[in-house]
Amino acid sequence: MDRSLSEIIALSKRLSEELHEAVFSFSGIIYDPLSYAWDNHEAFLHLSCREGQRVLFVGMNPGPYGMMQTGVPFGEIDAVRSYLGIRGSVGRPEHESPLKPIEGMNVRRHEVSGRKFWQMAAGYGSKEEFFAVASVWNYCPLVFIDGSRNVTLPELCKEDRRTVESICDRYLASAMAALGISRAIALGRYAEKRLKAAGCTDVTVFPHPSPRSPSSTAFWDSGEALRRFREAIGEA
Repeated sequence: MDRSLSEIIALSKRLSEELHEAVFSFSGIIYDPLSYAWDNHEAFLHLSCREGQRVLFVGMNPGPYGMMQTGVPFGEIDAVRSYLGIRGSVGRPEHESPLKPIEGMNVRRHEVSGRKFWQMAAGYGSKEEFFAVASVWNYCPLVFIDGSRNVTLPELCKEDRRTVESICDRYLASAMAALGISRAIALGRYAEKRLKAAGCTDVTVFPHPSPRSPSSTAFWDSGEALRRFREAIGEA
């Protein structure tokens, strides 16, 4: 096993463990797909950690119909199966929301942001060609569900947000060091802030492909995301 891959696998496990030990005031359900969907996540790490990569995409945290279900960053089910070729099993968490249950690889909803992200990757080339130049890291693996609502990290109370950031900033810096990548593409302004807090000085910002950000639609649907990605890796 490649050294950087083994380091990333170990980092991911320790990140999950440290977040499990953290104390949150959040009263809803907290999902950690690195726990119940680890097989798929590890399969993704085997794909996405390669020598010579030029840039790291950094997302915020899992969406309820993407990584929360499949264990794969931006884990839109069709992209996970067809583009990435990941078809592992997903277990069940200890606590589950009846309004946002874990359907795993049988999830019926499609994640818009994941679909847009992996369509951009496929526009660049095969998964092997994409991961030869880029890797993907989700800043925080936890999902915060309040009733039927997905609570994003910036929406957490200040104390819980600080708890997440005190842990995840360190692991983001460690992941970049393990991968030997100094340039990042932040998917959204929150990811940009966390990259800078983790010491990354070479950050390009893409609007997050989430449907919560309608202004980003043209960026992702017009081919601008792919053009800017090629520019970031020096192929423009």
